[in-house]
Amino acid sequence: MATRIILSCCFSILSASLSTALAAEHDWQDLIPAINPQESTSGAWSKEESELKVAASNGARIALPVKPTGEYDFEVEFTRNSGKDSIALIFTHGGKQASCEIDAWGQQLAGVQNIAGQDIRQNATRKESMQLKNGQRYRFSIQVRNEFVRCLLDDQEFALHRTDGSDLTLGSLWRIADTTQLGLGAWNSETVFHTVRIRSHSENPLMIASSSKTEPKKMKPATKPTQPVPATSNNRKDRKHVLIVIANQHFFYREYADPRGELERAGIRVSVAAGEKSTCHPHQNSGQGNRDGSVRPDLSLAEVKVDDYDAILFSGGWGSSSYQYAFQGRYNTASYNGNRKIKAEANRLINEFLAADKYTCALCNAVSVLAWARVDGVSPLSGKNVCAPTRAAAAGIYNGRQAQPSCRWHPEANGAVLSPAGAIGRPNTAIDDVIVDGKIITGEDDISAAEMGRRIAQMLSK
Repeated sequence: MATRIILSCCFSILSASLSTALAAEHDWQDLIPAINPQESTSGAWSKEESELKVAASNGARIALPVKPTGEYDFEVEFTRNSGKDSIALIFTHGGKQASCEIDAWGQQLAGVQNIAGQDIRQNATRKESMQLKNGQRYRFSIQVRNEFVRCLLDDQEFALHRTDGSDLTLGSLWRIADTTQLGLGAWNSETVFHTVRIRSHSENPLMIASSSKTEPKKMKPATKPTQPVPATSNNRKDRKHVLIVIANQHFFYREYADPRGELERAGIRVSVAAGEKSTCHPHQNSGQGNRDGSVRPDLSLAEVKVDDYDAILFSGGWGSSSYQYAFQGRYNTASYNGNRKIKAEANRLINEFLAADKYTCALCNAVSVLAWARVDGVSPLSGKNVCAPTRAAAAGIYNGRQAQPSCRWHPEANGAVLSPAGAIGRPNTAIDDVIVDGKIITGEDDISAAEMGRRIAQMLSK
């Protein structure tokens, strides 16, 4: 009798749990009727015969008219007609935004990115040999639950990450203005999305916003996307303005793009400068994805007027070595040696920003630029608490002999107080390793790039 009672109770509990789960699962909701292609973030999007289409272009992406909370499923059916690059579902979880991608990075990879600052190539969701066939129709879905996210292709799981969302971030290449919205991405691939739909697994159904075609409102043109501006700074002249300095040859793309994205998201204007006002070329595989990643600077260092800016950030990459004013060695790669005139301009800017009591910042190898600057004959990092990367600096002549020390050698040689690698905030990662010491802000490496942007924005808001 006791056994029957126990089994009966267990069955009742199981039945009640199942009923609750089924009650929480709502019907699928079709998003395509509510999508306005003219409001895309990037790319040429259109709707034809109840399908969503996008032409091939780098970083083509569109925000979807839904802001889910709680647990939900997000699913599309699509056909990639051309190209060889990734299709992305941009999702939200726990107040954070990330992407699930297939056929990514030109390496046929799939998975979730970013996790603790690591993209698919580095994190545990990496799935290899996930190549899409052009002309073939696929079903691509992600299940978002309180304790995990699960990605499926044609109903077969290829990625599972247990998370409450706190470790997720969206790479700058897919960024959309509203971080609470879902989105779609297609990198340089002509693609048709036959269906785009979502269903709630929480108590309440999801609310879908009306298309601006049926509910008119003033919208900014999709061809000129802008970031939100704080309510207190609607005038362009009143907005904070940050200058990012990159090298003409071998800047680290992610260390430029991630801080820029975070600053612009905070409503801060960003301009880019380099030694020469000519196209800047990044290191290969430094976060630019499958595109070239070249950047045309807005101005040369010689053209910079400090009064126009509230902060300066020297972005990393070995090429930033070309701005080291007082370094007495020589690098094996000729472009890293720079020239005396451009080094003097970099040193001028550092002196003028600090003299004006403005934030002077550097990320990864660019910390060496601050280290070898001279303010009244002394390095501005002398006695300062500093973050710097453990990875190798550019090979060359150091102290009269061929060597390739850690990038930390530069600030250490100039009297800086170095924080242990990965020691700030979250353990075992450099995702939040950024130090503010007075008006000097330094970040450890590319993993810290987004946090660098957020920290500068935070300091400028005070």
